[in-house]
Amino acid sequence: MDIESHTELCTALVTIARPDVVGLENQVPFKWLKPNGEAATHHFDFRVNMADGSRRAIMVKSEFRRSQPEVQEELAQVAAQVTPAFADEVVIMTERDLDPVELFNAEMMHEMRRPDCEADAAARRIIAEMVASVRIQDLVDAIGLGARGFRAIVRLIRSHELKLVIKVRIAHEAYVRRRISK
Repeated sequence: MDIESHTELCTALVTIARPDVVGLENQVPFKWLKPNGEAATHHFDFRVNMADGSRRAIMVKSEFRRSQPEVQEELAQVAAQVTPAFADEVVIMTERDLDPVELFNAEMMHEMRRPDCEADAAARRIIAEMVASVRIQDLVDAIGLGARGFRAIVRLIRSHELKLVIKVRIAHEAYVRRRISK
């Protein structure tokens, strides 16, 4: 991916960690007309493909830039020309829109994304027996592989096989449950 800022990186990590997201494109060109009639191309930082089939175009800006009137005006002009063929919704994201807990968890899931076949298989065997919410540390103890077991649990959260019971940072004290299929 072509990432141009820390805020873009954080936005990408948070976006791909969400269970309703099935795909992420970056630097997607969009042709639009300036008020003077001149053709221009805006590159949306991301276009998100959602599980329900909809698409969301995301512009990532610093809060400082987003608050400038001329930037607001241009972004509004671009967004007003987006058609459903390109995206169903246009969103402007700044660092203020990033939830610290969601960002922490997304960064952790990204860091621990590489598979460990033995630990992942052991974790799946353990969660297959779950009937209620369980503390992550109890799952790690049952897996019996120490830190490898913890990383396997994080990967199961990342793949949405497990879900945090409440929105907290992923930690040994957090509770998870198996994802309920719709």
